[in-house]
Amino acid sequence: MYDSTPLSKEILDLPLGLIAGTSYHQTAVQLEPGDLLLLYTDGISESYDESGAQLGLERLLSIARNLPTQSALAAGKALLAAVSRFRGTAPPADDETVVALQRRVGRV
Repeated sequence: MYDSTPLSKEILDLPLGLIAGTSYHQTAVQLEPGDLLLLYTDGISESYDESGAQLGLERLLSIARNLPTQSALAAGKALLAAVSRFRGTAPPADDETVVALQRRVGRV
């Protein structure tokens, strides 16, 4: 396996870890107590329903605005359930992975 490739310089924002040596943009965010962070694979936002409509970013944001926030576990499970309801009888076309993190109140 190579540490880098000429493609890594030409293609921006490749999925993390796809080609070793690829540069990525980084952003730091300070999570406040109670803040919830949801990370998801493209299988979530690119889910399709029975008619072939894609979930997309706008629908995903609409779902996210209504997720429970009392725990990371509840938010992650609710997101996966909402995506499943959107798909209906259509099977997943890709992996659907969610990582939910929440900064606890009273902890530094």
